[in-house]
Amino acid sequence: MIVRSERGSASIWAILVISGAFTVLLGLVVDGGRVMDARIAASRAAAQAARVGADSLSSASVRSGHDAISVEAAKARAQNYLHDAGMSGAVSVSGDTVTVTVTGASETQILGVIGIASFPIRESESARAITEEDLP
Repeated sequence: MIVRSERGSASIWAILVISGAFTVLLGLVVDGGRVMDARIAASRAAAQAARVGADSLSSASVRSGHDAISVEAAKARAQNYLHDAGMSGAVSVSGDTVTVTVTGASETQILGVIGIASFPIRESESARAITEEDLP
């Protein structure tokens, strides 16, 4: 009869569990930081694109004494800003307010090991045109 010692088998399982937990925690810290950076960058780009779009006053409305946003120009300028910033998104104009929604993904570096390849990014910001009615 052969007697096998199980001495040390618990140590191997403990090392495997601890290393797995450490990998997940490290992934949450590193990839979580990358997601936060990506969300901040997307929010800043959306806000600036909305401001650029809100500055697109219609020349016809200015000549007639009323300030209004040129919808086509606002959308084009906001999209151009997003393109120059290396981001993509949607632009909508409602009255004197331009809203920009930036969409994308933050690729993971560590959590890909456990099957999480990326986190979605979606940030929206709005800007309102300064019109003659806003002046004191």
